Amino acid sequence: MLPEPMEQLRRARVDGGAFFQPQRLLLRLSGSDAFRYLNGQITRDLGRMATGHAVQACILTPKGKLCAPLVIWRENDDLIVESDLSLEETLIARLERYIVADDVSVSVEPEHSKSPTIHLFGKLAESEPWVSAPGIRVNRLGTMGFDLNQDFPGVASLMTLDPCHVETLRVERAIPKWGSELSEETLPSEAGLDRTHIDYDRGCYPGQEVISRLKSIGRVNRLLSLLAAPENSTLAPGHEIVTKEEDVVGKITSVAPRLPEESELPVVSVALAYLKRAAAEGDAPLFALDPLTRGKTPLSITQVTGS
Repeated sequence: MLPEPMEQLRRARVDGGAFFQPQRLLLRLSGSDAFRYLNGQITRDLGRMATGHAVQACILTPKGKLCAPLVIWRENDDLIVESDLSLEETLIARLERYIVADDVSVSVEPEHSKSPTIHLFGKLAESEPWVSAPGIRVNRLGTMGFDLNQDFPGVASLMTLDPCHVETLRVERAIPKWGSELSEETLPSEAGLDRTHIDYDRGCYPGQEVISRLKSIGRVNRLLSLLAAPENSTLAPGHEIVTKEEDVVGKITSVAPRLPEESELPVVSVALAYLKRAAAEGDAPLFALDPLTRGKTPLSITQVTGS
């Protein structure tokens, strides 16, 4: 008998779990110059990528704003670049923009040509037989895990998490997502990507000057923050965050989904939001403002992710 949804989520928080990868964009970079070329376009040094591991990186505009968050790994002599499905046209255009005389080709890797991928994380990923499996090691939920094809022996027997559980864990762990916390207007350090997606001691790439300046002498104006509200509060993406005087200091971007059986249980609401730096670093009371009722829900900051 399968555990109830709330019990599944509790187990995932403690022991980790497995989930099917959602539909995503996969690009293949081939050619003798592919490694050198891609390494000169992104915020990480691919020369430090260990065998069997993926790296998280950003590809930026010359002004240091985000073109796309990436996950990159080797597949034989090629490089696979993963990003959000909605970015296919813009990411391909960005990757091809600086190819002049380089031996590099960029092509879409159809996901239907591969077996479905399952990601394992937490204690489950560290236990046998999975810890010895030949998957791609990657951090997707704030902890190292790895991807396995569904046809790998034994994978079919794994109990996979519902997508709403995965989204809850993402929000609780303050992992920014394209279309929610990340867009073409985002500076990586606003969302905390400077801690996970940037090598500051590497060579040049488009946007590096801005990124380095922000680290050394600059400060971004807003910070991604994890917020908690009292039991059974109703929060929603787009709700403004205000002070006691109703000065707007931020906006909610994601809310942890509520499970059906939570309806009659006291549950703390958790949300991600961008806050003005002064609000994120201060101690003044903050509230989520309901646009319909104008009611104010008190909030507490549990983590500031941006830097």
